[in-house]
Amino acid sequence: MACTYLFFRPARLPLSTGELSPETVLPLRGIDHIKECLAQVAPDLEWIGPTWGRATVLGNALEFHLPEDLSEGTLAMRCSLRTDYTPWVQSLCDRLGWLAFDERPMCLQPHGPAFPA
Repeated sequence: MACTYLFFRPARLPLSTGELSPETVLPLRGIDHIKECLAQVAPDLEWIGPTWGRATVLGNALEFHLPEDLSEGTLAMRCSLRTDYTPWVQSLCDRLGWLAFDERPMCLQPHGPAFPA
Protein backbone atom coordinates (compact mmCIF):
# COMPACT_ATOMS: atom_id res chain seq x y z
CA MET A 1 0.00 0.00 0.00
CA ALA A 2 1.11 3.54 -0.70
CA CYS A 3 0.18 7.07 0.27
CA THR A 4 0.29 10.15 -1.94
CA TYR A 5 0.93 13.75 -0.93
CA LEU A 6 0.15 16.61 -3.31
CA PHE A 7 2.03 19.92 -3.01
CA PHE A 8 0.88 23.49 -3.67
CA ARG A 9 1.84 27.02 -2.68
CA PRO A 10 -0.31 29.16 -0.40
CA ALA A 11 -1.54 32.57 -1.46
CA ARG A 12 -1.40 33.57 2.21
CA LEU A 13 -0.91 32.01 5.62
CA PRO A 14 -2.22 30.75 7.89
CA LEU A 15 -5.12 28.93 6.27
CA SER A 16 -8.04 27.01 7.74
CA THR A 17 -10.50 24.48 6.35
CA GLY A 18 -13.05 27.10 5.29
CA GLU A 19 -10.41 29.13 3.46
CA LEU A 20 -9.26 26.42 1.04
CA SER A 21 -10.09 27.49 -2.50
CA PRO A 22 -8.43 27.99 -5.89
CA GLU A 23 -7.63 31.54 -4.75
CA THR A 24 -5.68 30.41 -1.65
CA VAL A 25 -4.23 27.06 -2.82
CA LEU A 26 -2.11 27.75 -5.89
CA PRO A 27 -0.21 25.39 -8.18
CA LEU A 28 3.54 25.16 -7.96
CA ARG A 29 5.28 26.75 -10.94
CA GLY A 30 8.59 26.15 -12.66
CA ILE A 31 9.74 22.54 -12.94
CA ASP A 32 13.43 23.51 -12.58
CA HIS A 33 12.64 25.57 -9.49
CA ILE A 34 10.66 22.70 -7.95
CA LYS A 35 13.55 20.31 -8.59
CA GLU A 36 16.01 22.75 -6.97
CA CYS A 37 13.74 23.06 -3.92
CA LEU A 38 13.40 19.28 -3.59
CA ALA A 39 17.18 18.89 -3.77
CA GLN A 40 17.36 20.94 -0.54
CA VAL A 41 15.14 18.52 1.39
CA ALA A 42 16.10 15.25 -0.33
CA PRO A 43 19.75 15.57 -1.36
CA ASP A 44 19.92 12.02 -2.74
CA LEU A 45 16.95 12.63 -5.04
CA GLU A 46 17.70 11.18 -8.46
CA TRP A 47 15.61 12.15 -11.46
CA ILE A 48 15.06 9.05 -13.56
CA GLY A 49 13.39 11.03 -16.32
CA PRO A 50 12.25 14.61 -16.69
CA THR A 51 9.22 14.06 -14.44
CA TRP A 52 10.01 11.07 -12.15
CA GLY A 53 12.43 11.15 -9.23
CA ARG A 54 13.37 8.73 -6.45
CA ALA A 55 14.88 9.35 -3.05
CA THR A 56 15.40 7.55 0.23
CA VAL A 57 13.80 9.26 3.20
CA LEU A 58 13.48 7.82 6.69
CA GLY A 59 15.09 4.63 5.41
CA ASN A 60 12.49 3.99 2.71
CA ALA A 61 12.25 4.79 -0.98
CA LEU A 62 9.75 7.34 -2.18
CA GLU A 63 8.91 8.78 -5.57
CA PHE A 64 8.22 12.29 -6.80
CA HIS A 65 6.22 12.94 -9.93
CA LEU A 66 5.79 16.17 -11.87
CA PRO A 67 3.33 16.52 -14.72
CA GLU A 68 5.01 17.47 -17.99
CA ASP A 69 2.79 20.56 -18.01
CA LEU A 70 2.23 22.06 -14.55
CA SER A 71 -1.05 23.55 -15.74
CA GLU A 72 -2.34 19.97 -15.75
CA GLY A 73 -1.41 19.07 -12.19
CA THR A 74 1.07 19.52 -9.39
CA LEU A 75 3.96 17.79 -7.66
CA ALA A 76 3.03 14.44 -6.12
CA MET A 77 5.00 12.32 -3.68
CA ARG A 78 4.23 8.63 -3.37
CA CYS A 79 5.49 6.76 -0.33
CA SER A 80 4.99 3.56 1.61
CA LEU A 81 2.45 3.30 4.41
CA ARG A 82 5.07 1.43 6.46
CA THR A 83 6.39 4.78 7.69
CA ASP A 84 4.52 7.90 8.78
CA TYR A 85 6.01 10.62 6.58
CA THR A 86 3.81 13.37 8.04
CA PRO A 87 6.58 14.90 10.23
CA TRP A 88 9.02 14.86 7.30
CA VAL A 89 6.44 16.39 4.93
CA GLN A 90 5.69 19.04 7.57
CA SER A 91 9.40 19.92 7.72
CA LEU A 92 9.45 20.11 3.90
CA CYS A 93 6.48 22.52 4.02
CA ASP A 94 8.16 24.59 6.75
CA ARG A 95 11.40 24.85 4.79
CA LEU A 96 9.95 25.45 1.30
CA GLY A 97 6.79 27.38 2.18
CA TRP A 98 4.56 24.83 0.46
CA LEU A 99 1.21 23.27 1.35
CA ALA A 100 0.77 19.49 1.30
CA PHE A 101 -2.41 17.47 1.14
CA ASP A 102 -2.57 13.81 2.05
CA GLU A 103 -5.26 11.20 1.49
CA ARG A 104 -6.98 11.52 4.89
CA PRO A 105 -7.51 14.42 3.70
CA MET A 106 -5.42 16.78 5.80
CA CYS A 107 -3.66 19.98 4.80
CA LEU A 108 -0.16 20.61 6.15
CA GLN A 109 0.88 24.25 6.07
CA PRO A 110 4.21 25.96 6.80
CA HIS A 111 4.84 26.65 10.47
CA GLY A 112 1.22 25.96 11.39
CA PRO A 113 -1.06 23.18 12.46
CA ALA A 114 -2.39 20.59 10.04
CA PHE A 115 -6.14 20.73 9.56
CA PRO A 116 -8.90 18.80 7.76
CA ALA A 117 -9.11 19.65 4.08
